[in-house]
Amino acid sequence: MDRNVCKWAPVPYFQINQEGTILNSSNITHSYFHSTSNIWNIVHKEDLTKAILMLSRNASSTPVTERLRLQTRNKSFVNFKCTIQWENDIGHLVCTEVKSIKVPTIPALSVLKSLVNTHEQLRKTEKQLNKAAQIISIKKH
Repeated sequence: MDRNVCKWAPVPYFQINQEGTILNSSNITHSYFHSTSNIWNIVHKEDLTKAILMLSRNASSTPVTERLRLQTRNKSFVNFKCTIQWENDIGHLVCTEVKSIKVPTIPALSVLKSLVNTHEQLRKTEKQLNKAAQIISIKKH
C-alpha cells in the first residue's frame, strides 16, 4: 500500500514488520496512541501472549482478529478489535475501539425511594385495615 494512502485511513492503522516495529501509520493513529516505534509498547502485558500468537501467523494470507487492550494517549488501556493481514513481510494492522454497551439501569437511589414509598403505603393500608377490623368486631358484639 502506498505510504501516502495509508496516512488517510479513517481508523488507527499500522504497517509493521515481523518484530513489531512500526513502519508506517495513519494520521488518526496519533490521536489514539502516544508516539512509539514498536507495537509492543502499547499492548497490555496481560494481552502479550494473544498479540504474539496473532502477529506470528504471518505465513497465512487470511486476516486474523483479536481483542487487545492497548494503551492510549492518556495512559489508560482501552479495548480494541485488532485485525492483521500479512503481505510478504509487512503486516497491515487495523485497530478499532470496542465501545462498551451500557445497559440502561435504574439508579439505586430511585429504587430505594420507590421501596420506601411502597413501605409507607403498606403501613397506611395496614392501619386502615386494622381500624376496619376493629369497627367490624365492635359491631358484631
